Amino acid sequence: MIPIMISIFLFTEDTINLSLSDALEYAYTNNAELKQMEINVSKATADIGVARSSFYPTISATGYYAYLSDVPLFQMDSSYIPMGQHENYNFQVSLQQVLFSWGKLYDAYRLANLNQDLARLKCIRKKQEVKNSVTKMFYDILVLSKTIELTNESYNQLKRHEEAVRKRYEAGLVSQFDLLRAQVQLANLKPALIQAENGLKLTREAFKMIVGMPLDNEFRLNGELEMIEEVYDLDTLIAVALENRVEIKNLRKIEKLAGISKSLLLRSNLPTLFAGVTYDRKKPFGFGGNDWGSNITFSIGFQFPIFSGYKNLYEYRKAELALKEANLAYENLKKGIILEVKQDYLKWLATKEALLAAQENVNQANKAFEIIENRYKNGLATNLEYLDTQLAVMQAKTNYLNALKDYHNARADIAFAIGLED
Repeated sequence: MIPIMISIFLFTEDTINLSLSDALEYAYTNNAELKQMEINVSKATADIGVARSSFYPTISATGYYAYLSDVPLFQMDSSYIPMGQHENYNFQVSLQQVLFSWGKLYDAYRLANLNQDLARLKCIRKKQEVKNSVTKMFYDILVLSKTIELTNESYNQLKRHEEAVRKRYEAGLVSQFDLLRAQVQLANLKPALIQAENGLKLTREAFKMIVGMPLDNEFRLNGELEMIEEVYDLDTLIAVALENRVEIKNLRKIEKLAGISKSLLLRSNLPTLFAGVTYDRKKPFGFGGNDWGSNITFSIGFQFPIFSGYKNLYEYRKAELALKEANLAYENLKKGIILEVKQDYLKWLATKEALLAAQENVNQANKAFEIIENRYKNGLATNLEYLDTQLAVMQAKTNYLNALKDYHNARADIAFAIGLED
């Protein structure tokens, strides 16, 4: 099979040249949804830091200055003793550390890590979705470009034929019906050409959006529009899909997350033991004096939630149900993935057979046109036979291009179904 080399030329200085791999790399860097997913991963990473901070002590400092305009006096016999001072200062530093929490802090840290894993897996799947869309659109543009080229060739060919028929009509060699049929056939190509050109414009704009390219930029695609010989084994594809698909990995993470949440809620009513130390420096330090003084206070205590309106009980039940839901969803997910892989595999087989048949049909149509063109030049074929054969050639080539597009789309769907990563 002879490969069809295609390039889309847009003559501007800022034109970006893109192969399929270039287009994918451009999309991975600039696609808006991928960027959002990467932000979610960064947020999940920050949540890990938040959870880790619970292991460290908390240190705080407070201070104030207060001025009393009237200081209360205490009378003792004939003496008056001030109960305080006009100017009051206080500075305090305290440290508090959780000593024992029945593993609740560690479980919260594990949950944060699992949430980060889930965010990363979602980002990977979105990347695979972008790859699937970009690949399909890449070949759509190549096919539409080739279709326009083919339609233009057919139009020019019919134009030359219409001129030849006109000369024969003027010489009295053919009927007016033959001339009118040639003119109608020529006119019928115009709407198809306009439709293909509009389709190409819209697809190029959609391509810019999916790869994250500014709409006022221009690009040129360089690629080979040909059949790629590949051999797929259905059992291998299913095994790879069950191992690689992000949804399965996601569900396993959700199972772990639900299990940890259940365990965490089970211990939420247990007491938390903590210790602290406070350094306090103030003026006035003692009663009736006006000097600076300081002291250090050590403390140890516990926090024991006695009743919270059954909130923890219901949260625990929710965690149990989430775990059951994840367990039930796993088997259904496996069946759905296996069915999806089988469907895409069968679709690929069908498109491959259709492509081979379309290629053979093009070869036969070309041979038939060569024969009818020579016969028409020698006056051995009618105008109707010529036009029908020319139309058959164009239809065969159009079918071949569509078959190529379907074939590459099927390949992209298989890669997506098995969770293939770059």
